[in-house]
Amino acid sequence: MNMERFRDKLMTALREYTGEEAEIRTEGIRKNNGVMLTGIYVYRKGVDVTPTIYLEEYYKRYEEGETFASIMREITGLLEEKGRVSGFDVSSFTSFESASGRIVMKLINAEKNRELLESVPHIPFLDLAIVFYYILGDVDYGNASIQINRKHMEMWGADMEDICELARKNSPVLLPGEILPMEELMRGILTQDVKRNMKDQVDESELEEMVEGMMNCALGGNDAGIPMFILTNSRRYFGAAALLYPDILESFAERTGGGIFILPSSIHEVILLADDGTMDVRELREMVRTVNETQVAAEEVLSDEVYYYDPAERQVKIMSCADRAAGYEDDEISLDEEELEVTV
Repeated sequence: MNMERFRDKLMTALREYTGEEAEIRTEGIRKNNGVMLTGIYVYRKGVDVTPTIYLEEYYKRYEEGETFASIMREITGLLEEKGRVSGFDVSSFTSFESASGRIVMKLINAEKNRELLESVPHIPFLDLAIVFYYILGDVDYGNASIQINRKHMEMWGADMEDICELARKNSPVLLPGEILPMEELMRGILTQDVKRNMKDQVDESELEEMVEGMMNCALGGNDAGIPMFILTNSRRYFGAAALLYPDILESFAERTGGGIFILPSSIHEVILLADDGTMDVRELREMVRTVNETQVAAEEVLSDEVYYYDPAERQVKIMSCADRAAGYEDDEISLDEEELEVTV
């Protein structure tokens, strides 16, 4: 079955499920990094927030062997879950006074999002861009958010400085930064995955044994090597922006006693490596690029570059491929607010 036939079958099944009360539409959606996906929306009376059903994601799972019935059960469960959410108060977004407390920031790749950056306020940061979004906040909405564009700023009567100041203030409060050992984060993610896939039909001892087995497989059964830490936020969503939080890299550098290599794992997190004097920048960059090409979804790639935090200068810079003796010279930018160029 090709994707068009799968789409038609899915929409027919959704119409049968919802009856005449719902309007079902498809729409092309431009995701991060210019990735285009097909979104299916089910609009039902009395429900102001509807989840986006991404056709490509479910078609891939169908092609990999998951049954259509299983996919429909998940989708209808998602629709029912969101259907129980109380109506979203639109005025909480249209009123700047109400919206101002939920404006936060995220990091995206500048080159891959040139078209998007033409219509949204942003701040250049190395090869990246800081953009802003409104987070709905209620746990029932999950990670639902609204990308802030120039039309929103005009509606609010706000300027770039207003948005930037609010995002800098709100982000560390609403989305606190977290630095975790990579193994701890992996164990937490694997535990949740096993629970979800096993439908909680597993006791604690079996769960622990399964997770440890998966950990040993992922790490090659070897705990040796350079400790890796994950910098993200409390939601594990758009968490790479946590590296912009005041003093978070400085505090980590004090703990580790030197500079920090920053590997852009995805838009949701970055990897921190303490500089022990043995790192090969070329190898690190190759590792980042390989992981981006083979392990990270195209819309979640942050950058192929390797960054470095210099605690003496309190600066993050893009690492060059020059020898270490050359002094890590390359593009750099201060984290001080007054030195960030503002683009509207």
